[in-house]
Amino acid sequence: MTNNTAEVLIGKADAATNNIGTPCIEVKNVTVSFPSKGSVYTAVKDIDLTIGKGEIISLIGHSGCGKSTLMNTISGMVKPTQGEVIANGKVVQGPGADRGIVFQNYSLLPWMSVYQNIFQAVDSVLKDKSREEKIALVDQNLKMVNLYEHKDKLPGHLSGGMKQRVAIARAFAINPSILLLDEPFGALDALTKGSMQIELLKLWNLDNRSKTIVMVTHDIEEAIFLSHRVVVMNNGPAATIREIVDIPLDRPRNKKDIVHDPKYIEIHDKLLGLLLDKFSIDDIH
Repeated sequence: MTNNTAEVLIGKADAATNNIGTPCIEVKNVTVSFPSKGSVYTAVKDIDLTIGKGEIISLIGHSGCGKSTLMNTISGMVKPTQGEVIANGKVVQGPGADRGIVFQNYSLLPWMSVYQNIFQAVDSVLKDKSREEKIALVDQNLKMVNLYEHKDKLPGHLSGGMKQRVAIARAFAINPSILLLDEPFGALDALTKGSMQIELLKLWNLDNRSKTIVMVTHDIEEAIFLSHRVVVMNNGPAATIREIVDIPLDRPRNKKDIVHDPKYIEIHDKLLGLLLDKFSIDDIH
């Protein structure tokens, strides 16, 4: 299947409507502070954000602006100093099976095969399923990312793109309603990154677009291509949300054509301006 064909399938019957709809994630007045060398460092402050079910949201901003901290409050790995996060109608008290996470460094166990890495996650989270059901889930997700024939390989024998596909398959296999992606494609070359973006959207589409996806990225083009909305963070410390930019582009979003769309160009320039407006050539000495 070519990328263009994949994008047609991904975008079938999808209008450019960015209505939030049923809330899936609600970040309410969240501040996160940490002890730091005898004082207190505030990473993010007074964050309010509502994300709808099935929405794809990107968080962008300069390094140190609290993107990962904000995501980690949603995952439950970081507890807010103030405020609360609600996921699927429940206050987040810690990590949960309803929230899958994919990191930039893959987080695969190097002594386990591709198959074992995914099965271990399924086995530990989906305790109510039989062994046969778990095996079927692992097989299904390996086939979805075209890695079934590599299932017996160790992670060290895989390319970076293949490792990331394993990490994504593992996250999807436990069937979380929320998928959190912390710069998942940041270490990949441009061609592999583009392919992985398509793979992600294919999986989202196969799941009837019911999964809510929140992604941290530094890549403006990636954010526009994947997202319904892009959340631009102010610089830290005590970072806040500077602006939330809608992406009113119809799907399918063909990567070759979209860059010539006037709406895409306008959005790209707006996001770039939000990130770079404090800098100019005159500031460089």
